Amino acid sequence: MLAYVQIVSVPSADTPGACLMLHFDNRRYLFGRIAEGTQRTMVQRKVSLAKIRDIFLSGAIDWQATGGLLGVFLTLADLKAASAADLEQVNAKLRSRGKQDTKSVPAQLNIHGGKNLVHMLATARRFILRKALPVHPRELRHDPRSDESKAEPDYEDENIRVWSIPVSVTPLKPSASEPHSPKKRKLGPASDAEAESEQDLAEEEADQRIREAVVKDMFCSKWNLDTLREMKLKDVQLPAKIFIRNDQGHIEPYDGPDPSSSSCPDINVLVRLPWPAAKIERLPPTSPAQRSMCYIVKCHPRRGKFNVEAATKLGVVKTDFKRLTMGQSVPGADGTIVTPDMVMGAQIDGRGFAILDIPFPDLIDPLLQRHEWSNPEIMKGIDTMYWILSDDITVSNDDRVQQFMKAHASIKHIILGSAMCPNVPGLESPTSQLIKMNGIDPQRFPLPVFDTKPRSDLDKELEPIAEVGRPGLQYQLAPRATFITDGVVPVMDTKRPIWELMTYAPQALERASAARNAIAAPSFLTEVEKSQHDLPSPETEIVPLGTGSAMPSKYRNVSATLIRVPGWGSYILDCGENTLGQLHRCFGYEGADEVLKDLRAIYISHLHADHHLGTVSVIARWRQLSLPADRKLAIIATPKYQDFVREVQSVQHLSGERLLHVTLRSTSGRPMPGTLTKTSFPDGVDPEALGLPRVEACFVDHCYEATAVVLTFPDTGLKIAYSGDCRPSATFAELGRGAHLLLHECTFEDELGGDALAKKHSTLSEALDVGRQMRARRILLTHFSQRYPKLPVINEAALGTEEEKESRDVDVLFAFDMMRLKLGEFKQAKAFLPALRELLQEGEKQEEEDEE
Repeated sequence: MLAYVQIVSVPSADTPGACLMLHFDNRRYLFGRIAEGTQRTMVQRKVSLAKIRDIFLSGAIDWQATGGLLGVFLTLADLKAASAADLEQVNAKLRSRGKQDTKSVPAQLNIHGGKNLVHMLATARRFILRKALPVHPRELRHDPRSDESKAEPDYEDENIRVWSIPVSVTPLKPSASEPHSPKKRKLGPASDAEAESEQDLAEEEADQRIREAVVKDMFCSKWNLDTLREMKLKDVQLPAKIFIRNDQGHIEPYDGPDPSSSSCPDINVLVRLPWPAAKIERLPPTSPAQRSMCYIVKCHPRRGKFNVEAATKLGVVKTDFKRLTMGQSVPGADGTIVTPDMVMGAQIDGRGFAILDIPFPDLIDPLLQRHEWSNPEIMKGIDTMYWILSDDITVSNDDRVQQFMKAHASIKHIILGSAMCPNVPGLESPTSQLIKMNGIDPQRFPLPVFDTKPRSDLDKELEPIAEVGRPGLQYQLAPRATFITDGVVPVMDTKRPIWELMTYAPQALERASAARNAIAAPSFLTEVEKSQHDLPSPETEIVPLGTGSAMPSKYRNVSATLIRVPGWGSYILDCGENTLGQLHRCFGYEGADEVLKDLRAIYISHLHADHHLGTVSVIARWRQLSLPADRKLAIIATPKYQDFVREVQSVQHLSGERLLHVTLRSTSGRPMPGTLTKTSFPDGVDPEALGLPRVEACFVDHCYEATAVVLTFPDTGLKIAYSGDCRPSATFAELGRGAHLLLHECTFEDELGGDALAKKHSTLSEALDVGRQMRARRILLTHFSQRYPKLPVINEAALGTEEEKESRDVDVLFAFDMMRLKLGEFKQAKAFLPALRELLQEGEKQEEEDEE
C-alpha cells in the first residue's frame, strides 16, 4: 500500500491558502485551506480531483479558507456527471448485447470543518445545484475531547483515523453526546440560567437543521429541469419559469402580464418551479467564529510481515497462508493449531501527521496548550507537523511557537505561512506566456510581480527540525516513512521564457520589431490623432484579470475586468475566483492596495459562479485599507446576488454598512431577456453625490437575472458597455449605442454556433455584430473557451461595410489575462497582433509536443 501526503499549494498571490493532498490508491483526501486559486493550481500541477472523497477544512470557516471550495464542488460534480454519462453509454451497448450493466461506485463528497461550515455552503444555494455529487457536511460545533481522558478518533474510514482539534479563545461546549457538566445534576426544577441555556441550544439546533436541509436540497434534490407543472397563472409564485402552449401546441416562454398584476389573464400555464433550496429566502442568523480547526491524521496499524519459512516449518499448507494473514488460525502438522502470532511479525504502527492552523494570533496559546499534544497514545507515529499561518503570524517572532517546536524536536515541522513562503509564481504556464508577450509588446503586457525572498526567514537554530514548505514535497507514510523531494516544484526560471521566445519564435520577434517601427512613424501617429480626436478619456485603462469561461484553466482565469477611469476611480466588471490574486500579480501587493483604494463599484452580471466568486475577497481587502469613513463601495447586481453578499457577511467581516447595494430590478416582476432593468439605490442615497457613473442595464438571454450593463461618465461623455454572458441582444446594442468601449463575450468561434445557441453564449461574429449595431468605437472580446490561448481570425464582414467601419473608426482586440490596455492605444496594440498570433501558434505547437 502506497500512502503519502503532498503539498499542493503554498501561500502566494496565486493561492492565498496552503493545501495538502493525502494519497491512497483507492481514494484521495484534501486537508488545509481550499482558498481561491486552489483548483487552478491543481490544474497546473496536474493533480487530479477525480478520487477526492473527503475534504478536511482547517482554520476558521471564512472566505479566506473556503473561497475555492465552491468551485471545487462544481468541477467535481461535473466530472462525476460526465463519468456517469460515459458509463450509461457503455451500459447501453452492453444491454443491447444482452449483457449486464457495469456497476458504478456511488459518488459522494464529505466536507469536514468547524462552526459555520453548513451556513457557508447554504449561502450558495442561489447558484449551485448539482445532483451528480451528493455533498455531506460534517460541521464540528463542539469539542470531541473535552474529556481529556478520551483518545479515540472522531473520524475513521478504511484508510485513516482523524482527531479533529477545535481551537477557541473560550472553551467550547462538550459534544451533544456528552454531559454538559461532569457533576451529577440534582433533581428539581432547573434554574432560569439553565432553562435559558437549554432553550438557546434548542434554537441553535433547529437553525442548524434548516441549514442542513438547504444543503441537502442543493446536492441531493430530486428536482428535475425538465419537469413542468400545469397551474393557473394567478397561482404562480415567483421566482419561477413560466411557459405556455402556442396555437401549434408547442411550448414557449410566457411573456404576458405578471401573475400579480391586475391584468393577469385567467389561463393555464406550465411552470418550472425553482429548485427547493432556492426557495429559502433567508438563512437563520449566525456570526463569524473566532475559531480554528486543526487535525491529527494517522494511517491504520498494519500487520507485520508474514514469515513463509516459519509457516512452512509448522506444516501450514500454502492455501492457508492468506487465512493466517487475515488473523485466522489454521491447522498445521500433526493436527497442531497454528495461530497468526506464530508466523506474523510485530504489528507496524500507522504513521501520521498533524495540521496546526493559526488564523488569529489570539489562538496561539489555546492551540499549543491542547492536551492532545501530550497524549502519547494520540501522538504515537506522528512524524510531521504542518503549520498553516496567516499573514501576521511568523515563527521567528513568536517564542511560544519556537519553544513548542523544540519540545517536539523529533517531529519535522513544515511551515506554510505567507510571511515565510516567498511570493514566487505558482502558475508557471501563464507566467511564462506573459513574459513572452512582454518580449513582444512590453507596453501592453507588463511583467508579473513576484518575489523570491520571503518577508521573514526561519531562525537558524530551528533549521534542523523545521523548514519552509515547498509545492510538491511529499511525506510518505507507507510502506516506509520518508520524505520524497523528487517532485518538489523548483522556483521558476523566469529567464527561460525569453530563451524559448528567441529560440522557437524568432519570426514573432521580427514581426514585433516591425510593429514598433510602424507605430513610431510620424504618419501613423498623425493618423491616430486624427481618427480619435473625439475619443473621450483616452487614458482610461482596461485590465482583463480573467478572460476564460466556466472554470479556471491553465492560461486563463475566470471572468474579471478592471476599468480605471481618470477622475472617476476604478470599477470591476464581474469578479471571478481569485481576482484579488490577479491584482496582486499584476500590480504587486502595495500597488493592488492603491487600486482598491480607488475602487468605486463592482458589477456582477449574473449568478454563475465563474463570474463572482472573487467578490468577497476583494471586499474583505477593501475594508482593511485606510479609507475615509464615508467612503462607500457600490455592489451593482440583481436582488439574488445582493442577498448572497448579505448572507456571507454572517461568516465574513465585510463592513456591510459601507457597502452600497445598487440593485438591478425587473420593472414587470419577471426578468425577461430584452427588457430594461430599474436601477434602485438604497433609500436616502443621492446617486449623483456618490460620484458614480450613470448605470443602465437590461436583462439578457443566458440564465435567470442575467444582465448586461452600460456605464456613462457624465462630464466626459465616456460610455462603456459590458455584455456579461449572453446571446446577442438587440436591446443591449440599443442601450449602448455610441459606446466608446464594448467588452463582449465570444465564448465560441463561428464554427461552433450550435454550441453557442445551446449554451446561450455568443460566437465571435455575433459579438462583432452587436458592436456594429451599437456603433461601438473600440471592441475588446473576452470569455474564451479555448484550451490554448490563441487569436481567432476576425470576420471583417461582421463589423459592417468598409464605409461603416471607417465612419465610426472601429478597432477590435482580444483580451488576455493581465493585459493593460488604454482606450487610446487600441491602434498601437492592433499593430502587434501578427506577432502575437505567431507567438501563440508556436506555443500551442510546443504544448502539444510536450503532452505527446
